[in-house]
Amino acid sequence: MVARRLSTDSLRTVCVVLGLGMLPGTVLAQNPGPLSAIDWLQTRGGVEMPGAYPITPPVASSVGGSTGISVRALDALRPEAVGLYPAARVGLPAALWGTTPARALSDLIADLPADMLPSLRELSLRLLLAEFNAPLPGTEPSPVPDFLLTRIDKLIEFGALDQAAAVLDTLDSDAPVLRLRRFDIGLLLGDEHTACQPVLREEPPVGDAAALIFCMARAGQWQEASALLDAAAEENRVAPYLAELLQHFLDGDETLPGASTLLPPPPGTPDPLTWRLREAVGDGLPTLGLPVSYAHADLRGTQGWRAQIEAAERLVRAGALSPNRLLGLYTERRAAASGGIWERVRVVQRLDTALRNADAAATSAALIEAWPQIQAGELEVPMASLYAQPLGQIGLTGEARAIAYRIGLLSEAYETVALGLPAGADAEERFLAAVARGLDPAQAGAMPGELAAAVTQAFGPEPPLPDGMAERLAEGRLGEEMLRILMQLGGPGDPRVLAEGLGGLRALGLEDIARRTALESLLLERRG
Repeated sequence: MVARRLSTDSLRTVCVVLGLGMLPGTVLAQNPGPLSAIDWLQTRGGVEMPGAYPITPPVASSVGGSTGISVRALDALRPEAVGLYPAARVGLPAALWGTTPARALSDLIADLPADMLPSLRELSLRLLLAEFNAPLPGTEPSPVPDFLLTRIDKLIEFGALDQAAAVLDTLDSDAPVLRLRRFDIGLLLGDEHTACQPVLREEPPVGDAAALIFCMARAGQWQEASALLDAAAEENRVAPYLAELLQHFLDGDETLPGASTLLPPPPGTPDPLTWRLREAVGDGLPTLGLPVSYAHADLRGTQGWRAQIEAAERLVRAGALSPNRLLGLYTERRAAASGGIWERVRVVQRLDTALRNADAAATSAALIEAWPQIQAGELEVPMASLYAQPLGQIGLTGEARAIAYRIGLLSEAYETVALGLPAGADAEERFLAAVARGLDPAQAGAMPGELAAAVTQAFGPEPPLPDGMAERLAEGRLGEEMLRILMQLGGPGDPRVLAEGLGGLRALGLEDIARRTALESLLLERRG
C-alpha cells in the first residue's frame, strides 16, 4: 500500500510510536548531491584542503537571526550530536534521526535549497542547530563525521555564521578541517583575532600553510611567516595566486602595484582568506555578487550606507539577521538619492513615522506606497514581523486594510489575525483565514490558481501524502522524512509536490509550519 493511500489516522499511530505524536499548532522548528553552493569549501586557492570532506561542485543557485544563542554542556556526546539547544525545546524527540545512516542524512542536508520560504528555512535551521542523538555511523570511520561537517557547511551557505561558529565553539574540536571552518567563519565576520586562534594551536597542526602564514603575520611573527611562505610556495602547498597575495600582505602593500604584476584570480567564489587578503591589499571585491555569507562583512561599519543596507537586506531575506537591524539602517538618516533601494528606504521611513505617530490616514497612504517596494525587495515576512501588530491596531480601511490583513497572515500571529476577519471579507480573505486556522478552505471561500488548489487538497478531508512516507516512518526514519519534505517543498513551485508536502507536514504534527508554508506560498507569489 503506498503512503498517499493511507489515512492521517494511520500515520498518527506511526508518529505516536516514534514519540512525535500529533501536536497541531506546535511550533517546530540517495544520490550524493552538492554540499554547498560555495565552492571554496573544498579547496583554498586551488589547493586541496587537507582533511576536507570531498564536495561536489554546485549545480543549483544558493542563498534565523543570530541572537539568543545559548550553549549547552557536551557531556559525553558524540560530536555529531552537538547542538545549541535541546531537541525538546522545539518539540522534537532526541532520537529524531532514528535508523537513518549518517551518510544518507548528510546527502539530504546537502541538497536542502538555500533559497526557500521563510517558514521552511526556519524549520531547516532548527534541524541543523538542535541537539539530537547522533545518527547511526557509517561503515568507514572518519576523524571528522561527514554529518557534522555537512551541517556546518549548510549553515555557512544559509548565511547563519554566528550559529555555525557557536556550534564549533561548543565542540572545540581539534580536527583540522573544523578548525579551518572556524577560521573561515571568523574572516567572513571580520573577526580575524578569533579566526586565528584555532589556526595557531600547534597540536595537531592545522595543515593549511596559507592560513598559518596569515595568522603568524597577524601575531607579529613576520620572519617566520615569510620563511614558511617561501617553503610552501616552493613545495606547491600554496596556490600561486594566493602566494602572491600573501607576499603583498607580508610586504605591507596597501595597494597592488598593478594588474600586470599580479596573477589573474582563479574563477569562482574566492575562499574567505583570498577575499580578505584582496581587501587588505586594496583589491577588494564587492560582496553583492558573492554568496550571502560574505554580506556580513559589509555590516562592520567600514562600508557606505547603501552597501550596509544592501547587505542587511540580503541577510534578512536569508533569515540570518534580525529585521530590527535592517529597520535601524533604513531609519538611520535621510536618503540622499532617488530610485531603487533609496525609494524603499524613503517609504519605509514614512510608514514607520506614521505608525509611531498613530496617524491612521498617514499610515494608510504610506502602507499603500510602501508595500510594492517591500514586495520588490522580497522583504514581506521580515516587515510583517515588525509591523503586523501596530497595523492591526490602528484601524485601517479599504485597500490599506486589505494589505494589513495579508501582512498579518505573514506574521507569527497569523491565527489571531484570521480570527479577527471582519464580516464583510471577500471570498479570498475567507479562504486565507481558513488556512490560517487549519480548516478546510473550500468550505470557507475561494482563491484562484494552482497553488490555491494544492493548498485546498492539503487542508481538505483527505490530504495527499508523499509516496513511501508511512513506510519510512514505520522504520524509524522521522528526521529523514522531514528533510525529504523540506527538500521537495524548497524546490520549484509544483502544485502536486506542495499538496503532498503540506499534507506530510500536517501528518507529522508540524501544523504551524504547514499553515505558515501554505500562507507564504499563496501570499508571496514565489517559492523562496
